Amino acid sequence: MEVETPRTPSKPEHHQVIIIGAGPGGTTCARRLAEKGIDVLIIERRDVIGNPAQCGECIPNWGEVIGTFRGIDDHDWLKKSFDFPDYLKNHHLDNMRVFLPSGKHYSFKLDAFGGHRLQFDGYLADLAVEAGAKIKTGEALTKIQQKKDGTEVLHTSLRNKYTFDYLIDGSGALGHVARLRGRDEKTHRPSDQVPTAYAQVTGNIPETFDVFLGSVAPMGYAWIIPKGPNLANVGLGSRGGKLGDNVKEKLIEFCAQFDFEILSIGGGWIPMGGMVKHMVDGNSIAIGDAAGLVMPSNGGGISQAMISGCFAAESIIENLDNNSPLTGYRKKIDSCMKAPLRNSLRSKEMGYALMRGNLLTEIILRILGPIGGIKRAMECHRPLWLL
Repeated sequence: MEVETPRTPSKPEHHQVIIIGAGPGGTTCARRLAEKGIDVLIIERRDVIGNPAQCGECIPNWGEVIGTFRGIDDHDWLKKSFDFPDYLKNHHLDNMRVFLPSGKHYSFKLDAFGGHRLQFDGYLADLAVEAGAKIKTGEALTKIQQKKDGTEVLHTSLRNKYTFDYLIDGSGALGHVARLRGRDEKTHRPSDQVPTAYAQVTGNIPETFDVFLGSVAPMGYAWIIPKGPNLANVGLGSRGGKLGDNVKEKLIEFCAQFDFEILSIGGGWIPMGGMVKHMVDGNSIAIGDAAGLVMPSNGGGISQAMISGCFAAESIIENLDNNSPLTGYRKKIDSCMKAPLRNSLRSKEMGYALMRGNLLTEIILRILGPIGGIKRAMECHRPLWLL
């Protein structure tokens, strides 16, 4: 009788740094690390980086970034990272209009552009690879195994195993690293997840970035972001439970109001609960959406993802070079983002509390006014009447 030889379990593949997610935060972090000669691998669940897009695709220029966040004006590496090539800028967004339920609107200046996340994320990924980072696509993190010696082993959907010295969670709104570790949502994971639906549309597209408040998206907002001739990203998000399972249906109705032809449609989540309490967990760091670094008053998160990815990389470099604690990452985040994101969270909470129904929303927004209230809320400053 022939005896089958037992199979030897495959040995996990080891890297100095493993990053979960190839979004703007993950690839920015990878490039910063790789430029220092650090062995870094990105594991990305999607087959194609940046597709499908799960945001409005409004990308800020450097002027917009330093107008919101503190202490990075002279950070040359970040400044160069926001010097995007012209081919990514499908439509310059110099103006934003915020529409009240009555149709009245207020206009504000903006320094951003509408782009395709497929191109944008691909561009950042290419920079990371050119610097020496590795990326594996079509491979999702499914399990984090804790061994007796304290080592953690990452298991993926392709049945590959990985070990690491440092782990970066750039997995997005649901914070998969913290989730698979069984961490509490109140301390380690983003909260107040807002369901959103997005569509790529064609039609008679406005030149401006338009935001709509009121019953079109209860306790949320809808948007139209131009991305080029006759093309836009249209979407809406509403506080969980307000639209039930009808977010996509509501989006289709919204598009029909403007006679837009929907080319594709999808959905996702935006964490609106503010920064997570513990972004550093042992040898892992949460960045971008996974750390709750989203502006609750407008849903923006690309600049925070890139900045936090850079800060995470710098914290690892400082730990390797000087044995500086990884908790220095949180200090960098707080110094740069805590105040604006806290202001943005307060504006969102005020909206939740007061803007109930079109009539009340209209009254509140008119009382706030365009410059001292609405504009400051959108830009993550505290409304003047609350000072």
